[in-house]
Amino acid sequence: MKKIIVAAVIILAIGGFVLFQKKQTPVDTTPSPNGVAAYKDGTYTGLAIDVQYGIVQVKANISGGKITDVQFVQIPSGAGHTNEVSSTAGPILKQEAITAQSANVNAVSGATQTSQGFIQSLQSALDQAKG
Repeated sequence: MKKIIVAAVIILAIGGFVLFQKKQTPVDTTPSPNGVAAYKDGTYTGLAIDVQYGIVQVKANISGGKITDVQFVQIPSGAGHTNEVSSTAGPILKQEAITAQSANVNAVSGATQTSQGFIQSLQSALDQAKG
């Protein structure tokens, strides 16, 4: 009997966790409720944001109302650690923005300044693309 109770508690805990995760998963709301795309198709260049180690500026490519690519126009590229941080953080930030379909992304640990510059520049590009 004790094993059955323990098994039932485990099953309920796992079920609750799964339901909680589903509730927490962001919903893709790119198309607005009236069927209009969230962004106008085109390529939009964001503001150049001066961060501690250089300039961050991105350009967003929009197709079908969605972010399809984000490219760095400028990213800090100084010698040593700055270049290492940029080369690590850049691809992560780009993928997160495409996945989120917005500039609402998490900062990359160890690249806080670059992340903040990315978010600000991308948001300014997306503001231009609002439909």
